[in-house]
Amino acid sequence: MNSEHLNFQPEKFKVFSRYLIQVAKEKRCVPYYELENVFGLSHKQVGYYAGRLGDYCISRKMPPLNGLMVSATDCVPSQGFDWYQQQYKMSWGEVLSSCWREYHVTSTREKQVQDFSQRDADIDQLLNE
Repeated sequence: MNSEHLNFQPEKFKVFSRYLIQVAKEKRCVPYYELENVFGLSHKQVGYYAGRLGDYCISRKMPPLNGLMVSATDCVPSQGFDWYQQQYKMSWGEVLSSCWREYHVTSTREKQVQDFSQRDADIDQLLNE
């Protein structure tokens, strides 16, 4: 799918990525409709952003944050997530656990103030590759 057709916005994608990190910190999943409402995206656009996020996570050897995005009806990721599961060789439960373990804010001060400020520059680099 063409990113221009879906009005892909790099700055919005940066915030979208940080939002999913926050979701992981909170040890929760996020329904697609929440992302549609928060970011002003259509359902197809959210799907496209989810794919870009999945590609970003693979390229940076991060847990697949796009696995935290679920249908409000079925409470599972879209069928497009199956490909990412195969890449990571994990069940969906293992995907959730890996995201939550990586980002959850524990009681240690070091984890609470972990610096993610370089994330935007890293995303810029990926989008320009």
